[in-house]
Amino acid sequence: MRIILAALCLALVVACSPGAKTAPADPVLERLFTQLSEAPDAAAAAPIEQQIWERWAASGSPTVDILLERAAAAEAAGDKNLAVDFLSQASELMPRYAEPWNRRASLAYEAHDYSGAITAIQQTLEREPRHFGAMAALGLIYEELGQEKAALDAFRAALAVHPNFEAAKRGVQRLEPKIDGQDA
Repeated sequence: MRIILAALCLALVVACSPGAKTAPADPVLERLFTQLSEAPDAAAAAPIEQQIWERWAASGSPTVDILLERAAAAEAAGDKNLAVDFLSQASELMPRYAEPWNRRASLAYEAHDYSGAITAIQQTLEREPRHFGAMAALGLIYEELGQEKAALDAFRAALAVHPNFEAAKRGVQRLEPKIDGQDA
């Protein structure tokens, strides 16, 4: 189990590395991430974060947008398998688009399929290495699996991108007291 988790941590590092394959740079998104990193507090960061989420949700393809809407409707109706099918179709149409993978990670997590959630998060981060939501979700999963050091690393990675991301801040606050001094 430790080998698998170590491999997953390594995959996270690779996915977040500068050489990771990503979609072409979006100048608006680049500007928003700069503003997000410079926001002095959560109140100032909130509207910037919202714009980033909106930017991530906009695929630029009417077909993909419809597939994502259908996935959300299927999920709301309780048909998780159909939702995954729609997300798979969206990924096939736009292989470099991160959002279908992010939504897949959420579905897997809700089903307590942590392995599937981690795999989907890795795919999300391959496509958008700054996806602070995916990083924080990875932290939650590792924390639930008892891998507190890996969880803390994931929460810290999220804070490196979004210093005011509350979910990651809470994760660091929970885990730092447990982990501090153990690696010394």
